[in-house]
Amino acid sequence: MQGIDYLIKSAKKGDRRAIGRLITILENRNGESEAIRSLIEKNEKKAFIVGITGPPGVGKSSLISRLVDFFENKEKLAVIMIDATSPFSGGSLLGNRLRLSSETDVYVRSMATRGNRGGLNLAIGDTLNLLSFVGFSMIIVESVGAGQDETDILYFADKIVLVLAPGTGDQVQAMKAGQMEIGDFIVLNKADKPDVIISEKELMEILSIPDTAKRHKFFKVSSMNGTGIDELGTAITKEKENKENGIQEKIEREREKLKQEMTAIILGMEEEIEKIAKEIVSGELTEEQGIKNIIKKIKKAINP
Repeated sequence: MQGIDYLIKSAKKGDRRAIGRLITILENRNGESEAIRSLIEKNEKKAFIVGITGPPGVGKSSLISRLVDFFENKEKLAVIMIDATSPFSGGSLLGNRLRLSSETDVYVRSMATRGNRGGLNLAIGDTLNLLSFVGFSMIIVESVGAGQDETDILYFADKIVLVLAPGTGDQVQAMKAGQMEIGDFIVLNKADKPDVIISEKELMEILSIPDTAKRHKFFKVSSMNGTGIDELGTAITKEKENKENGIQEKIEREREKLKQEMTAIILGMEEEIEKIAKEIVSGELTEEQGIKNIIKKIKKAINP
C-alpha cells in the first residue's frame, strides 16, 4: 500500500512515470489495482471527457493534435489513444501515440483494446477516474472506431466527436445504426480537399438534416491547415462549462460504466471461477454456494 501511496502522490505532482505505472497496474487488474480504485473512486470526477471516434483513415489523430494545440494552454490535458491490439505482443501498436510524441506539455497514453469489442480497453473507466483524481481537467479519448459497434465511448465521454472525411459516404451508411447515433459533434475533416462540397451534401442527406440538426452540431474542419478548429474547440469549451454548471444527465452513463467495470472484474477472476467450478463438480460446494461466493468476490472488488 505504501508503494501505491507514493505513486499517487508523485502522480499528483505531475510525475508521468508514476501516472504510467498506475495505469499499467489498473490494466493488469491485480491486488494493487484494488488499492488504487479504493483511493480514487470516492472522489468527485471533475475532468471533462471528450470522446473522438469515426472510421479509420478520416484523420482522428490529426484532429486530436489540433485540439491539443487549442486546449493545451487552457486545460490540464491528457490524451488516451486506444490502439488495436498487436497480434504478436498483445500490446498496443502505438501508432497513434507516435503522432503526438511532440506534444511535451500533454500527458499521452496509448492503450491496447486487448481484444475487447466496443473500441475501448476494459480499464478505461478506472484510467479516466485516475487521471481526473490526479488533477487533469480535460481528457481526450480516441477509440479504435473500426465499425458501427464501436460505441462504448458513449458511456465514458461527456461529449462525442464523430469524425468523417470526404469519400466516406458508404462507411457512414453502414455506421448509421451505431456510431452515427452517438455523435454530439459531427466533424467533416479534410475540408481542404476539392471534393468536400460534394461530400458535405452527401453527408447532409445521410444525416437527414435538418431533422437531426437539433441533436447534432455539424463542423467542417481541416486538420491540415487548421480551418474550423477554433470553432470546434470553442463549442467543446461551452459544453464543458455547461457540465460544470450541472447541465447534464449522467445516470445511464454511470450505469454502463459500472457494467464495464464488472465485466473487467469477472474477466480477471478466471482462475478463481475455475477453482469454484471444480469444487462444485467435486461436491465440495453446491452450485448455489459457488455462485454466492463469486458474487461476494465481485462485490468486494467493486467496493474494497
